[in-house]
Amino acid sequence: MENLLYGDGIHDDTAAIQELIESGCEVNLPVPKKHYLISRPLELHSNLKLTLPRFAEIRLKDGSNCYMLKNAMVEDRKNRIDVKLFDYVNRYCPDMPCENIEVCGGIWNFNNKNQNPNPLSCGRYEPEGYTGLCFLFYNVKNLRLSSLTLKDPVNFAVTLDKVSYFKVDNITFDFNDGNLYQSNMDGIHLCGNCNHGSIENLFGTCYDDTVAMNAEEGSRGVISDVTVRGIYTENAYSAVRLLSASPECAVRNIHISDVHGTFYHFGICFMPFYTTGKRGLFENITINNMYGGKSSRDLVKFYKVHQYRKYALVDVEGGVDVKNLAIRDLHRREFVDGEVPTLQFAKGAVIENLTLENITAENFTDKENMPFIVNKAEINGSNAEELLK
Repeated sequence: MENLLYGDGIHDDTAAIQELIESGCEVNLPVPKKHYLISRPLELHSNLKLTLPRFAEIRLKDGSNCYMLKNAMVEDRKNRIDVKLFDYVNRYCPDMPCENIEVCGGIWNFNNKNQNPNPLSCGRYEPEGYTGLCFLFYNVKNLRLSSLTLKDPVNFAVTLDKVSYFKVDNITFDFNDGNLYQSNMDGIHLCGNCNHGSIENLFGTCYDDTVAMNAEEGSRGVISDVTVRGIYTENAYSAVRLLSASPECAVRNIHISDVHGTFYHFGICFMPFYTTGKRGLFENITINNMYGGKSSRDLVKFYKVHQYRKYALVDVEGGVDVKNLAIRDLHRREFVDGEVPTLQFAKGAVIENLTLENITAENFTDKENMPFIVNKAEINGSNAEELLK
């Protein structure tokens, strides 16, 4: 081995770790003396497993301003356009996929206060594509991320785009202050063309979506056949955002279960967000076993959180079509905000086949009549006609 692996928190370990990655199909890093320090993205090739001791820290060096981890990509700038946060879509060739990558263990510390600020907040994008994203996996088949702690990103902790047959499990989010603000700090962020995956057992507080399925972002395309099971959080922005603004970027066949937490924006939301001149499309969505309520925004040093209206625990925005939505075993215990409803279906939404079963709400606030369901949508086919009147 030409490069020394220090693990002392002083010397740069990037070259040594990358050399180990290039040398074989399985890399097991030893317990560091203090922590590993990297200054460039670690680049993972196909048929590789990278393992760290569960609580061994790997930290991004001050001023590195780059991803911590990404899969191998072939650069192709010939047709590059300005897409800012998702610049990689036009920077890297989409015809060179990776497969069979696994990352297990470690505390991955983006060290956000000592990187450049969030370009979404300050409006400054670096020419080499700095985005504040911690992990990026683009165009990968068969991916697993497990038993990780993701600490202090600037933007999303994990971004998946055009990833199929994936499993993300047993992830802890250790988010503290932001840079500039506690905003845009998603946990697991799925862009378009992600399918056949599971996301299980997420712990900790994110200052944006714990899980985002945003089909209009990145490579843009359908997100389908994804299971989210087990979110455990307090005072988080949200549990799950589902985003579609066109039928070409539908979100379908999604099962969400075992959500526990309190949320200062919404628990689960269906929204278009982008202006495309079309309607978002969601098909075959189930929500089971959700236990939670709202929390106070005062707990968070946030900035420019969208407040065009107050969100419910489960919220369907206008401008979307939802086909086959089932919500079962949702239990709200509200101690903070008795003004917002448990379920809200906005004007301009069309829902075909809605099932509501075993939904309860307990009000411990000083508001006497906490709304249960506010419905202004067009709903065709439901087992809860009386509640929706």
